[in-house]
Amino acid sequence: MAIRAGILLMLATLAPLAKSAGVCTPLRVGYMDQNRPPYWMGEGEQVPEPPGAAVDLIRNAVMGSGFNCLPTLVRLPVARLRVALEAGDIDMTPLAEQPSYSAEIALPRDKDGNIDRNRALHNTLVVLVRVKDKIPAGANPNEYFRGKVLGSPQGNAYNARLRDAGLTIDDGARDLERNIEKLKLGRVDGVVVNLVKPEHLALTLKRYRGVVVQLPQPLINTRLWLAFNATYYRAHHDQVEALWSWLDSHRGRLGDVMQKYRKQE
Repeated sequence: MAIRAGILLMLATLAPLAKSAGVCTPLRVGYMDQNRPPYWMGEGEQVPEPPGAAVDLIRNAVMGSGFNCLPTLVRLPVARLRVALEAGDIDMTPLAEQPSYSAEIALPRDKDGNIDRNRALHNTLVVLVRVKDKIPAGANPNEYFRGKVLGSPQGNAYNARLRDAGLTIDDGARDLERNIEKLKLGRVDGVVVNLVKPEHLALTLKRYRGVVVQLPQPLINTRLWLAFNATYYRAHHDQVEALWSWLDSHRGRLGDVMQKYRKQE
């Protein structure tokens, strides 16, 4: 008993010293294996450099939260990400708002035990339309597009929530540009896009010379969690909590890191 007590005392003494010395806490981050510039770059398992604005943001959050080393990036098909997280094959992945979450998934909680909506990535979704369709600028997208078809990139986390809201979503195209082409051809009635920074979307629309415009009223506000495997969370509670708090304190960082990719266009 004395020996065991001595070992436990030694470990308790060394733990804070190891943390202060910058010992690496390994973290496996899973994300989609499709090319979705500027957020996710490249195809398949290979991680390119630069990897995309969303990956840069995750790296910033990890390095600012006491993990003391860059995460290992694991690219997977969209349908496998949640299953891999629950199974512990990856430790963290972006996860959209859902009606319920399994016990194997850890999300930030407030003091009352409810999901903390502040410590998340906040998305404002807007709709792009054709000028020649003469949709009133004051139209409420949630009402106007009932019974119509909205194009949204394949695999986007918010597509399920839009369908749950009663909207018809065509997610056959893989990126914004292909969806805008479908809009121009009249194959969809509008295109959903995440408004990270208004000036970035304005630059994109400028390429279409006034043929496509943004409706002023947002379609919906959504959140994207950096969700952790519950076992990993219990083992690395402090770092995970610090990461979620980092997101709350750096809400504008995604728009900032996107600048690097905009300059490459």
